[in-house]
Amino acid sequence: MTDRSWELIQANNLLGTLTLDEIDQPWFRCHFTGTSAWEGVRPILEEWTHSIEAEQPDPPRVNRAMGAVDALELSLVPADGSEPIDDFLIHVRGTQASFRY
Repeated sequence: MTDRSWELIQANNLLGTLTLDEIDQPWFRCHFTGTSAWEGVRPILEEWTHSIEAEQPDPPRVNRAMGAVDALELSLVPADGSEPIDDFLIHVRGTQASFRY
């Protein structure tokens, strides 16, 4: 597999880099390397992931968490220079990330 990576961006700030490990359609499974700017948004993304993965997801909690993530206005910028991805779902767990678009 060729090396594919994306920069996770918020308002021109680099939050981290996702490097593709495998594709498990529709999910892209990646290694995640965060920057110091990641710490500012990490709790929001963690809450989103925890809300979705709860044993019995609570719809209001999921909706609040999704709204908070949407408000971040994140983008994934491919290293190959192709168009940025603005509409996607992402989960980050430590150094592992998954996204779909």
